[in-house]
This record gives sequence, C-alpha cells and structure tokens, in this order.
Amino acid sequence: MFTLQIGYPVRDYGEWKKVFDSDPAGRAASGARSVRVFRDADDQNNVAVLLDFDTRDAATSFLERLRSDVWGNPDVMGQMMSASPTARILEEVAREGLAAG
Repeated sequence: MFTLQIGYPVRDYGEWKKVFDSDPAGRAASGARSVRVFRDADDQNNVAVLLDFDTRDAATSFLERLRSDVWGNPDVMGQMMSASPTARILEEVAREGLAAG
C-alpha cells in the first residue's frame, strides 16, 4: 500500500473543503482506495490529506495530476491556498492493531 500525504495551508477551510469535495482531480477514477482529511488541532487552516493507492505508480500519477491540473489552476484551488502544498509518497511497511489495555 502506498499513501500520498499532502499538506495544505489554506486560507479558509470551509471554502477549500467545498472544492475538495467536488473532486477536481478524480480521486476514485485515479485508483485512490481511501481518503482521510485531518485538520491541525492548533491551526484549523492547516490541512493534511492522506490518499491510499495499491501501487506507487498510481500515487505518482495522481500527484502529477494534482500538480498540473489542480494546484496550479487559480480557478480550481490556487487562490484558496496560503502557500504551496507539500506532498510525499509513503510506502506502508508494517501495520499493527493494538488492544486496549
């Protein structure tokens, strides 16, 4: 499993979320298996998104689409960000469930 981890510094979370929910990059069609959205507990306009993909190639292709079609397009999301997003692809190497104890 490969996870695309994106950090979005946004101007207004509500406005960013509307665009994000419209899915301008086509997450499901690009092979994303799941998406998780987090907000920094201390800075509500600092958003983290994690998208899971079966392959590194799928994650890489989606990231390239984001960079070319979404982040650079001021009509889509460009004006909603207070700085450039950051992104990296992570490979899952271990997973462990923990029992409450």
